[in-house]
Amino acid sequence: MSEQVQSIVEAVRGLDPQQRRELTEALLALNVLPLAGSPGRKLLIDAIQGKYRHIPTSSEEFINRKTEEVALESRR
Repeated sequence: MSEQVQSIVEAVRGLDPQQRRELTEALLALNVLPLAGSPGRKLLIDAIQGKYRHIPTSSEEFINRKTEEVALESRR
């Protein structure tokens, strides 16, 4: 992800719920976001669904590390 996109994401995360609603409404008005139930929305969801399934979540990484640690300790 580019630095510009990261800075936008961080800025959006800092918005309160009302500001997020206003941003969503503005993006919908600009036709940047497809409307719920629209064919464009379905295509968008289908395109990104499962895209990152191969990337372990932080909890999965933690469990894997702990499993390895327990296996190492039990060998000693």
